[in-house]
Amino acid sequence: MAYRVSLSGPAETDAYAAFERIREAAPRHAENWLNRLFEAILSLDQNPARCPVIREAQDLGFPARHLLYGIARGVCRIIFHIREEEQHVRVLRIWHAFRHAITAADVEEYVT
Repeated sequence: MAYRVSLSGPAETDAYAAFERIREAAPRHAENWLNRLFEAILSLDQNPARCPVIREAQDLGFPARHLLYGIARGVCRIIFHIREEEQHVRVLRIWHAFRHAITAADVEEYVT
């Protein structure tokens, strides 16, 4: 059964902020990067539990997971929560892999 996938406001902001940074550095590749990012996000409609629970999950208080997207120093963590009872995947943040660990304050108001 397919899951419904949605993005929180901060996740959408994260995606477009990353797009803008890429567009400044590599304008010809930015649109393709963004399209592929959204394809990766939408792939969570099938078997989202294939992605591992993140190391910060215990501190967050729920089993958040991530899907890695990108290569080399451009890897992003698509951080999400699965609501099994609703068959819903909620993307909470899109976090650069080299950024500090995510905290409850970074996602708390977007989990519900």
